[in-house]
Amino acid sequence: MMDKDKQPGISFDGILLSKESFYRVPSMPDKLKIDLNFSMVLNSLNSSFSNELKTNLICLSNENEEVLKFEFTFVGIFSVVDGEENMDIKNFMEHNSPAIMFPYIREHITSVTQKSGINPILLPPINIIALTKNVENNI
Repeated sequence: MMDKDKQPGISFDGILLSKESFYRVPSMPDKLKIDLNFSMVLNSLNSSFSNELKTNLICLSNENEEVLKFEFTFVGIFSVVDGEENMDIKNFMEHNSPAIMFPYIREHITSVTQKSGINPILLPPINIIALTKNVENNI
């Protein structure tokens, strides 16, 4: 039974970039239509849990030409703090882990697009759970 006055008893142990692909056309338009989506693969091994959060960012011109394509996967590593678990790990991994990882994703998109010589793409606060289209849960 979950005690709402206690922390979940789950530790965020780190995040790493595992895959990345980036492409942009040489001459970028000023206005871009942004299509952003996510998919997750949740895994567990002993008391360690991971969320492979794949991000796809596609930018289209006003003529619907693909002018930028950015795909990458971050892996978030989590673990249950022995004796302090206060939340179902499956529920945590499906709902809380993407929210914990999202600031890293937002910063990565801004940084890489800025370094590519275009106006940096700044993502607003979003409900990442609503945008996660595919969840493969191996927990």
